[in-house]
Amino acid sequence: MVETSNNRVWFFTDEPRSKWMDTTMIPSITNSDNLYNDSCVICLAHFKPDRNDMELTWVMNEKAEQLGSLPPSEIDGRLKREGHRTHIGRLLSSIHGTNIRRYIVTVFDLMALYATRIYSTKNSDQLHSQKLPREIVDDRIFKILAKASVHAIYVLGLDFGRVVVDLDERGRTTIVLIHSDLSPNTSEEETILSEEVTRFATEWKQEATNGVTVMLGADPEFVLLSPEGKVVPASRYFPREGATGCDSIVIRGIRHWPLVELRPSPEQEPAALAVQVRRLLASASRRTAGAPLTWRAGAWPIRGLPLGGHVHLSGAALTSERLRALDNAVALPLRLLEPPTAASRRPRYGSLGDFRRQSHGGFEYRTPPSWLVSQRLCCGVLALSKLATEHSRTLASHRPLDDDKMREAFYSGDRTVLVEGGNNRTSTADHLKQLSQIRISYRTIV
Repeated sequence: MVETSNNRVWFFTDEPRSKWMDTTMIPSITNSDNLYNDSCVICLAHFKPDRNDMELTWVMNEKAEQLGSLPPSEIDGRLKREGHRTHIGRLLSSIHGTNIRRYIVTVFDLMALYATRIYSTKNSDQLHSQKLPREIVDDRIFKILAKASVHAIYVLGLDFGRVVVDLDERGRTTIVLIHSDLSPNTSEEETILSEEVTRFATEWKQEATNGVTVMLGADPEFVLLSPEGKVVPASRYFPREGATGCDSIVIRGIRHWPLVELRPSPEQEPAALAVQVRRLLASASRRTAGAPLTWRAGAWPIRGLPLGGHVHLSGAALTSERLRALDNAVALPLRLLEPPTAASRRPRYGSLGDFRRQSHGGFEYRTPPSWLVSQRLCCGVLALSKLATEHSRTLASHRPLDDDKMREAFYSGDRTVLVEGGNNRTSTADHLKQLSQIRISYRTIV
């Protein structure tokens, strides 16, 4: 018997419970009577539950039914817009005799759990698969498959699923098919899946019970220009390490160090981190004193040289819901401030849902461009990042980018659609203004 009192995570399914589900000790639910406002429902059914009073409940894979009704051409177009190579529905027999390898990757809440190799046959498209235990899979290959699969699931509005991926000899991935279910085939896969879902449920309950308070960090970049408008290597004035240092890019296989990167220490309050950034800028000014240089920041200040304004967040679990809150509260308003030329950097740089887990814990939100153009913008980005991370559940009903037309406008730079999309509903910005009353330090920023 599964204990249901004070539970925060539930399964919703239209089929008998699987063995791996029982292992998690997570109960199933048939209605919303036992749900708290901060519950999470892992929807494994072919239809979503009736929301009724579930306004503040996260229904994972709520869009699966809607996605399943789309024609392959629409899914293909959405994935390509977000930067993926695609060949939706490519037959297995068509890659027989080539150097292309096919895998199915299982993803749950931004984590690739395991990969299954699918072997091609000459005259049949029956799927013959062999489990590839993660510990013996080439780490480089698994990372490539994981990155593509996790992003594909996320940008299609899903929270978990299985992705069929082709991998060529150059390490390039092609998305072939998306399944919006979880179907472990071996006892090992069941163990991996149940352990990950259990870990997720534990973290969710802990945050729902105790709340979330995050630490903020950042590593914004800017570039130095000569009077002639040419990029001056940052390595001429700054060390590679340290709080005010330089960062590199690789051009045609050669590593260059053109970027100045600020690395302030983590702070809990956005205003305190902004003060550190200002002090590091003053330090950079002293290092370049007397040099005839112009400093440039922003999304695309120099053609071919996109600048990042990555925000580091720790003290909160990385979930697809939290990442969507950041996209809507941070990336969307910044997109409206970017010049038209900034569209050229996407989707390679600044794509929605771009993140990197940190080895020391926490994660790095990598979608924002450099926000060093003004102190007010700096404070605003940091404050919005903190609010979105700490209150992602509250913001879930105010996400304009859940509308595919808004995502299309984000990448194309259609400001008219972006502005109208925000005005046609209770916007994320308006909701953030309400949240700004939670902490006094945000009131003059948001």
